[in-house]
Amino acid sequence: MNIESLLKYQKKDEELFRVEQKISNSPYRKKANELTAVAKKSQMKSAELEAEAEKLIAEIADLKEKYNVNKTKSEEMLASKIEDMSFEEVDKINALKSKILSNLNVLEKMLQKSAENINRILSEFNKTKKLYDEARVQYTVCKQKIDEETKALEPEKERIKKELVALEKAVEPEIMAEYKKKRNDNIFPVIVPLEGGNFCGRCRMELPKVAISRLKEKGVITCEHCKRFIYLKA
Repeated sequence: MNIESLLKYQKKDEELFRVEQKISNSPYRKKANELTAVAKKSQMKSAELEAEAEKLIAEIADLKEKYNVNKTKSEEMLASKIEDMSFEEVDKINALKSKILSNLNVLEKMLQKSAENINRILSEFNKTKKLYDEARVQYTVCKQKIDEETKALEPEKERIKKELVALEKAVEPEIMAEYKKKRNDNIFPVIVPLEGGNFCGRCRMELPKVAISRLKEKGVITCEHCKRFIYLKA
């Protein structure tokens, strides 16, 4: 392997890496990611509130139906001719009336509680929508700033990329392909020297003797821990 050519390529690639870091580490990008998280959380909360509201609406409909049934029974009893009934029948009707009235009171309280829950859901939904709308407005501003920063750095990126294409020609295609694969996996620097006689120059992992022997034989190996190329310094 032509180590010097690869190191020269990586030195130029480091310039591109710095430009990419400027873009990725932009405070506007960080803020945009935070706002995206807020928007996603708001959407999830809205979905939960909608599901809860649907369940409550169904419960309210059921409660209203039961309330109307009991109310109708109560009205029918009030219309009954007591004078034609026996004492036992009157007593039975009074007991049934008490039960129906009790049911009506319970159902009325349940309906009131459900109505309160609906109002709570509406209030939470409005707050969630407000958070989402605010996040969307701020995200639009951040996105514009990110686009402006990226556009401003684009000429420098293109210049470096052209220089890299020229330097790439001096590196073996197989090695270049492996280098680019590691680079795309966010590994940088890709190639580092052996340090202290038996340590990876990046992750400081101690290499076994067999790896050192292979390195001396081939001139370069891959670190088992951080996956970088390791080479022997002249």
